[in-house]
Amino acid sequence: MRGLVLEGGGTKGAYQIGAYKALRDLGMDFQGVSGTSIGALNGAYILQNDIEVMEDIWLTYDYTHFMNIDEDTYEKFKNVDFTPKNFNAVIELMNKARKNEGIDISPLRKLLEETLNEDSIRKSNKDFGLVTVWWDKKIRPNPLYIEDIPKGRLIDYLIASSSLPIFKLETMDDKLFLDGMFSDNIPISLLEEKGYKDIVVIRLLDDFLGKMNLNKHQDINVKAIIPSEYLGGSLNKDKDSVKKNINLGYLDTMKAYNRYEGYKYYFNVDYKYDEDYCFEKLRKLNKETIEGLSSILGIKREPSTRTLMENVIPKIGEMLELNKEFSYKDLFYSIYEKKLEESNINRLRLYDFNKVIDVVNKNMYNNSNIALGLDTKPIISMHKNKTLKLLTSCILKDISNQD
Repeated sequence: MRGLVLEGGGTKGAYQIGAYKALRDLGMDFQGVSGTSIGALNGAYILQNDIEVMEDIWLTYDYTHFMNIDEDTYEKFKNVDFTPKNFNAVIELMNKARKNEGIDISPLRKLLEETLNEDSIRKSNKDFGLVTVWWDKKIRPNPLYIEDIPKGRLIDYLIASSSLPIFKLETMDDKLFLDGMFSDNIPISLLEEKGYKDIVVIRLLDDFLGKMNLNKHQDINVKAIIPSEYLGGSLNKDKDSVKKNINLGYLDTMKAYNRYEGYKYYFNVDYKYDEDYCFEKLRKLNKETIEGLSSILGIKREPSTRTLMENVIPKIGEMLELNKEFSYKDLFYSIYEKKLEESNINRLRLYDFNKVIDVVNKNMYNNSNIALGLDTKPIISMHKNKTLKLLTSCILKDISNQD
């Protein structure tokens, strides 16, 4: 059995829509889903087999459809990050919520009542688990499977799981409920206890606590899809932010399953550019290029292939902020990606790497416009590292001459 686990994180959850669409395009099916907070809400729509409705809600409904709040208050709180790590910072908000001074989310309840079909979810014959927490001067975890929830009360428990401390907290059966993130924000255990051994986790953060949680499950196969950049605040429902996060979720998932290539950018897979190809391109850098690179980096050694491999390449990889165990393919792609960055080319698009190489090579000699060559508009200018620009230009000129 394959299970899907959806991390909590407020409106960051738009990322999971794109990621799930990619998993579906990859032909994956899941026999069970578990989630916390927004992950539980997204999971319910997935089990209802209504991702189109879910995507429409994310893209077309603004914050007023989720909470009764004025624009000034929304702007004040939309970029706050409600995570277990920031627990102390939200104690005051929790106290206000206990006094019924939190934000009213009755519009969310109404939206769920109009778009969620509890009977359909129960009849899906798939496992569904969610995490709630009730507060009695102490945090008391209350994980549940759908069979534990009384019929007709699923929406109550979904809202309870999503009760961020800024909201008016849910009281059910004389218990005060908090967001499930304060217990288990990545509820792998709910599916593992059902016998699942193959689990895909769609994360919304890339934090230490989450990594520790993942590492607790060494006896099963866990594939984690992790956002390649920060997804924004926990209440940010601005359309541009939502659209970007859905797109990012799709791209990151396709890359996680090796359908797209690239280090920071996204390229169609082209098996020509494998590790051997990239190694050979770097190994063939001529003596003058190695000497130039060594001079820029302050390396005082004979300009040889050994110097290139032992000193120059590790240093450039470090400057490009690659992982310590980076491959030659990582470095090769990153050198070209650096030129896209220098031209402020939007990374959240799928590109043809052959075309990128052609456009970058022409730019090296003709000072042509990379953006025009790739039929895209530059994004806002970013700080440029002049030393790194010089190093990558040196390498690219040599590689283009090899061709």
